[in-house]
Amino acid sequence: MKKLIGLSLAFLLLITGCSVVEEKSFDAIINNVLYQDQNLANKNYDGYKLYLPRGTTTNDKVSKNLVIKDQDNTYYLYVDTIAYYYKTRENHEIDNNIFYSTNLNYKDKFGYIDISKIDNKYFLEVMYNYAKIEAYVKEDSLYDAFLNICYILTTISYNDSTIKYNLDNDILETKTVEFDIFKSKKNNDNFLQWIKEYDKYENKNSSKDQDIIETEDND
Repeated sequence: MKKLIGLSLAFLLLITGCSVVEEKSFDAIINNVLYQDQNLANKNYDGYKLYLPRGTTTNDKVSKNLVIKDQDNTYYLYVDTIAYYYKTRENHEIDNNIFYSTNLNYKDKFGYIDISKIDNKYFLEVMYNYAKIEAYVKEDSLYDAFLNICYILTTISYNDSTIKYNLDNDILETKTVEFDIFKSKKNNDNFLQWIKEYDKYENKNSSKDQDIIETEDND
């Protein structure tokens, strides 16, 4: 009961801009934050909407590829409305050789989490409900970053009629940036080199961040 109360409080604190959690447990955050039915939204995009906690900002340049920032971290969000519409699903294999890896299943939503430790930092990949967020964070902000990621992903909801209209008019096919949300970056042969580039851009402005998210899978 204390665990539930603590995480519920943390969830409410996120709405007001705080990211405090009493218990630092991935499983507890998944069960009590990610695996919740939410109907909150303060950002509406082409075919989907979500809630961004107060204290976060986004460049809003490309609705399918958002760069979200808080005081300490940068989050790269990609939303695959085409995969959602056609209910595309691919399996993810749990990797017991990395820091944390698991599959996600809640009602009709699915996904995976891969967290890789690289030197003294952590690369988080969380795919859930046809959206994926990546972040490269320091150890002291690992759980806060994970909490923010889960909170954002659990608020994503889709507008079927808008997506259908875009598909019928070939809008999504012509604007979609190639990005496979079902594929974990850790399986990429250039993973370590990619992480080095990612780390270089962490302190750059949002236009540079946008370049990463649009070109990272075109190598």
